[in-house]
Amino acid sequence: MADRLVRNSNSLRALPAPDWGRGAIEPMLPALLRGVIFISVLAAPFVAALLAG
Repeated sequence: MADRLVRNSNSLRALPAPDWGRGAIEPMLPALLRGVIFISVLAAPFVAALLAG
């Protein structure tokens, strides 16, 4: 019984397959956009100081 549970938990069919098909990147776009905005807001004073000389 225990070895059957170990075999079932280690089988590849028990793991959900990642969806690399069409539209897999779309859920990540809002997080990436927030990250870009956050970094640009952090970098803005440094860029302004560099441009001001």
